[in-house]
Amino acid sequence: MTKWVRIGLVLAVLLIVGSLVAGCDGSGEGTGPTVEPTLPDTPVTTAPPVETTGPPAETTAPPAQTTVAPDTDTGETPWWVLLIVLGAVFILIIALLAGRRKKTPATAVVPVWRTHAQSGYAESRWLYDNLTEQLAIWHGDAEFEGTIGQATDAEQARIWGQLADRMDQATADLYALEAAAAPNSLALRAAQGAVGSLKETYAAVIERSDARHSSHAAESGSSEPAEQGAELAAARDQEMRASTALAEARPRLAAALTDLSNIR
Repeated sequence: MTKWVRIGLVLAVLLIVGSLVAGCDGSGEGTGPTVEPTLPDTPVTTAPPVETTGPPAETTAPPAQTTVAPDTDTGETPWWVLLIVLGAVFILIIALLAGRRKKTPATAVVPVWRTHAQSGYAESRWLYDNLTEQLAIWHGDAEFEGTIGQATDAEQARIWGQLADRMDQATADLYALEAAAAPNSLALRAAQGAVGSLKETYAAVIERSDARHSSHAAESGSSEPAEQGAELAAARDQEMRASTALAEARPRLAAALTDLSNIR
C-alpha cells in the first residue's frame, strides 16, 4: 500500500465518521416536549335572553386542559452508527500497520545468458593478459633448450600449461552465451567477435613460439654455410611475420573484450 493510498483511505474514513456524527447530532434538534391545547367537550346551548335590572353576571369558563406529548428522543446514539465507527477505526488501524510493514526485497534472478557472459569475459581477460609475445618467446627458447618445467620457469610453465584449458572454457562460455539467447543482436556479435579474436590470438602465440624454436634450430644447424644462411633468413622472416601477427591480434582481442563487457 503506497503512501498516497493510505492518506486517501484515512481521509475517507474520517469523512465518513464525521458525516455520521453530524447526521446524528442534526436529527436530535427540535425534539423537545410539545404542548397541544385540548378544549373540553362541553355542549353549547343557547338560553333565552333574560332581562335583568342589575349588573350583568360574571361567568367563568373552566380552564382548558393541556396534553404533553411524550419525548421519544432518549439521547442515545443508534447502534448501527457505533458499528460503522468501530469498523472505520479498524480499517484505519489496518492501513497504518500496513504502511509500517517492511517490504521484503525481491531476490534478483540472474539470467542464464548473463552468467555465461560474465564467465566468458573473465576467462577471455585472463587469456588476453597472458597471451603475450614474451610468453611465446619463452616457450620457444625453453622447448629448444629442454628447460620447460625447471624451477626458474615454474610460473611461465604453469601459465602455458593452462592455456589450452582456459581457451576451452572461454569458448564454451561464449558459445553458451549465443545458445542461451543473448538479449540483443549486439550481444550476439560481441560473443562471436570474442571467440574469433581469442582463436586468432592463441594461434598467433603458438606460431610465434614455433618461429622462435625454428630460429634456434637454424642457428645451430650443421648444414653447409650457404644452406644454413638461407635457413636462418627464412627462420628470421618467419619470426618477424609471427611477431607482427601477434601484435595485430592483441588489439582486436582487447576491442572484443570491451564489447563483451558492455553487454546489458
